[in-house]
Amino acid sequence: MLGLPEGTDVLVVTTYAQRHWDVYAKRCIDTFEQFWDAPLAAYTDELLVAESSWLSAFKASHAHRPTDNYRFDAVRFSHKVAAIELAYELADDILIWMDADCVTHAPVTKDWLKSLIGDADFAYLKREGKYPECGFMMFRKGACDRFLSDIVSLYKTDELFRMAEWHDSWAIEEIRKVSDLKCSSLSGDAERTGHPLVNGPLGEKLDHLKGKRKTRGKSLPSDMKVKRAEAYWSR
Repeated sequence: MLGLPEGTDVLVVTTYAQRHWDVYAKRCIDTFEQFWDAPLAAYTDELLVAESSWLSAFKASHAHRPTDNYRFDAVRFSHKVAAIELAYELADDILIWMDADCVTHAPVTKDWLKSLIGDADFAYLKREGKYPECGFMMFRKGACDRFLSDIVSLYKTDELFRMAEWHDSWAIEEIRKVSDLKCSSLSGDAERTGHPLVNGPLGEKLDHLKGKRKTRGKSLPSDMKVKRAEAYWSR
């Protein structure tokens, strides 16, 4: 994990398997260091297993479960939940989750980030008629204590496997729907798109190379449902 300064009001967290370093994680961290003025907690899978109180046992107990469909790849997405739980304890005010296949292409300031969450407790990429895109989320420390505890409990108690799908986006949305959090959508006018990060406000600064986009190194032309003015999108 990268060294963290004390007293930070905004903290970003991500995680990745070491085998993915050269594939996409290095680019994520390099562009983060180039453009962000907030610190990053970057956990490898190995570090998570060492530091999380429950991840190792969860992985061992459920290694037999299917992994050919992301909707039921519980072990893969458990790393995200474990990383968020650990970093949440380090955050002073706002914790941001960012997938390790995200690329930053413009300066990101704390003021801009705080404007995104506003006075909400939790900000996320809402998608109409579907579970959210959880590649980027913002948690307000204190207000999200119960919310995060309930998410982690799904994994500690295996209640996750009572749900219709076992990935993090499904689990987080199911808990969010029954919470009393004040929530804000980061999707802007892009809630009806399949890729709201690049079509909404976050696309001004970020790209998300989920799935096959990792090979291309950029989101696909077909992803773009709005015309963006930033130089990155015209290259």
